[in-house]
Parts: sequence; C-alpha cells; structure tokens
Amino acid sequence: MPERRIFGTQEWAVKTANCLEGCAHDCKYCYAKSMAIRFGRKKPETWHSEERRLDRIGNACRGRPTRVMFPSTHDITPSSLPTSLAAIEQLLEYGHSILVVSKPHVDCIAAICREFDDYREKILFRFTMGSAEDETLSFWEPNAPSFMERLDSLCFVHERDFRTSVSCEPMLDSDVEAVVSTVSPYVTDAIWIGKANQLRQRLKINGATDGETARRAEALIASQSAECTDAPFRRLSGNKQVKWKDSIKKMVGLEMPARPGLDI
Repeated sequence: MPERRIFGTQEWAVKTANCLEGCAHDCKYCYAKSMAIRFGRKKPETWHSEERRLDRIGNACRGRPTRVMFPSTHDITPSSLPTSLAAIEQLLEYGHSILVVSKPHVDCIAAICREFDDYREKILFRFTMGSAEDETLSFWEPNAPSFMERLDSLCFVHERDFRTSVSCEPMLDSDVEAVVSTVSPYVTDAIWIGKANQLRQRLKINGATDGETARRAEALIASQSAECTDAPFRRLSGNKQVKWKDSIKKMVGLEMPARPGLDI
C-alpha cells in the first residue's frame, strides 16, 4: 500500500473544526473560498458574508480527544467572535487541545485569552503573517488586519504566557526573513513557512482575474521557484524556530511527516 501523503492542515492537526460558511476577510487566494464556490455553497461575491454554522462543531467532537485546528475554512472576525467563542468552548470541554489559526484581530484574541485563561495549556495560537508589508497584505487579504495588529496580537498572547507560533503560508513576497526576524522574540513554538499553492487556479475560481492581480500572481509564483527559494532556505535552515510546510519540504527534499498532527 502506498504511503499516505500528509499535507495542508494535516501537518498541524489531526482534525479541523469550523463554525462559519464564508469569511469577512475575503482573501484573494483563499482555498476555502474556491472550494465553496466549486461545490455551489457560495459565489465569489457572497463569500465575505459569514453564515453561522455552530452545528458543524459536533463533527469534531467525536472519538478520542486530540489536537484540532480551529478554524480552517474561515477566520475569527469581530462579527463572528461570539460564535467562535462558543465553538472553542465546545472543543475544549470535549477534551481537545486547540490550534487557533488566525489573521488576528487583537480584540478577538484578547477575548479568547480572557475567556479561556484556565485552558492555557490546551491552546496554541498560530497567527498568519505572509508579509511584513501592509501594502502586500492589504492587496492579497483586503479585509484582514495590518501587520502591526497581527504583531500586537502575538505580543499580547505571549505576554499572557499562552503558547505562540506564526504561519508564513502563503509567503506573499520574497522577504519572509523580515517576518521571521520581527516575530522571533514572541514565538515559543515555531514559525512555519510555505508557498502559495495552486495560486492561478484559486484566483480564477475566486473571481480575482483583474490584470494587476494576474501580474502580481505571476511575480509571486516566480519568486517561489526552486532557484529563488534556495537562498532563503539555506539562510533559515539553521534557525531552530523555523519549520517548513509540505510545499517547501518537497522542493528541498526534507522528510515528510508519517501521520497527521505531528507538527514537524
């Protein structure tokens, strides 16, 4: 039997959990948006409208307690915060540990820390920062927080002794080292780095087909070729905080995880 390929969310968690359909951040490259459009659950122009689906959390509350990534197909936004808090509460009360993945709004993160301070050892925050440049972030992630707000959120949870990590997947420019050097003092777990996957296909499905997006997409894809990625990989390969997503592992020949949720 061929080995199962572990990739995407499976590198980080055994299960995923979500409580919304749609996401107000409306990132251009969003894989969840493209899947929802492909299967007729949303249209490009309606993805930003968040539909409450707290009933979906029950799907993750079966079997043995394990590590769950929340959320994986939307984000924790001010408009969805009450639903997200209710979802986190269900997951923790079931016995799961939670990998909270977000392009963070500091007020939302502060609310999670206040609400679940007693569960500190069961929560690992992972904040997505694909660039340290606000212009780049606002282009690809038009309604998501600025880099400084994401950094403030990281500092906030770090100061309160929650475990912290950062995701630079997808890298949104060629200066991932700027993100790594800025966030390193506030990371207790790891800084994950990965490419922009299936970018052309997802942009087309998501309706992001204007000329400027196409131009910048081609430039981003070119910057993540094996030749262009080799130098930063070599410079960061000795950094014990840095881990590489499957898109980079395949490119440079690193060992792939053997089973879901190993977070290596």
